Amino acid sequence: MPFERGKSGNPKGRPRQTAEQKSQKEQFQRLLKSSTVDALQSIIQIANDRYSKDRFNACKYIIDKAYGANTAFLLDGEETAPVVIKVVPYIRPGEDEDWEQEWNNTPDESEDED
Repeated sequence: MPFERGKSGNPKGRPRQTAEQKSQKEQFQRLLKSSTVDALQSIIQIANDRYSKDRFNACKYIIDKAYGANTAFLLDGEETAPVVIKVVPYIRPGEDEDWEQEWNNTPDESEDED
């Protein structure tokens, strides 16, 4: 059947939810909202773990939620150049600090292009 201009493809609309479905949906939303802080703390913990294979994804998730997932460039005031976000490892007191020298001696990607 061809599409008719001005006529809905679903004239009756979405079926109404039953009281039980509404109750289940509200209960599910409450459960999600109650675990939001714990979930975010877990994501931050992964982002701070320099040995985690999921570190990049955790950092990307945090940045996407903070600035928007579809933000191609983060503009700073009137400048048209993008803001560069550099992920820098955090040293907890008592951890070995040898990685810092290795981190600082690693060539930057932009230096490879020269």
